[in-house]
Amino acid sequence: KSEVAKLISSVFNSQVFLSGFVHCDPHPANCLLRAKNGKPELVLVDHGLYKQLDDNFRIKYAELWRALMMADLEGIKSACSGLGVTNMYPLFAAMLTARPYDEIIERSKTGSFSTPSSVTPESQADKAVIRGYAKQFLTEIFALLGVLPRQMLLLLKMNDCLRHIDMALDSPTNTLVIAGKYASKAVYMHQMQTQGTTAIDRIQYWIEYIKVLLRISLHDWMQALHGLKL
Repeated sequence: KSEVAKLISSVFNSQVFLSGFVHCDPHPANCLLRAKNGKPELVLVDHGLYKQLDDNFRIKYAELWRALMMADLEGIKSACSGLGVTNMYPLFAAMLTARPYDEIIERSKTGSFSTPSSVTPESQADKAVIRGYAKQFLTEIFALLGVLPRQMLLLLKMNDCLRHIDMALDSPTNTLVIAGKYASKAVYMHQMQTQGTTAIDRIQYWIEYIKVLLRISLHDWMQALHGLKL
């Protein structure tokens, strides 16, 4: 189940951040699985709700998810501003990750990609916090939806569908890391294509990207080790 959940998350995040051509209706009936060479292969059906993201939006969104993964508080604020979200950026970050913004602040201090509660099935306390967010900030949520780019609304719908698939599989993945990995690649490719005017620039962007990949690899290794201990 874990491998299937990771596959599904990887396919859709690749669409969002790399190709920009996104199947926006990934509910379970539209995501079929078959075996190929002993491994699961994803087959998408019902192709009536695709969206081609414009490149400027795609890169801004990628910058946001990279910042969310890295717990870069200033980066989150800047990327949200680029998407038209200013004062309500902590609420927007919580909506995207389905986690309290306090967790991002906590990770910014520890340097971790996850907190203990973010990689385990949601507890009753977690659900209560999210429900509390929804009730407390209902007016702000509606105001936020009013200023977001139209493309974002479809991605919010897609994220919600993917979350339901995770719950159906009873094998929650760390979507933050998977999305952040593809987002970081998109940002790196954009930097090399549009901003890497000198060899020094290109080397600097490459080093930054390799640092991100090394942190992801270390996180995955630690999670695998933790799984073996369990």
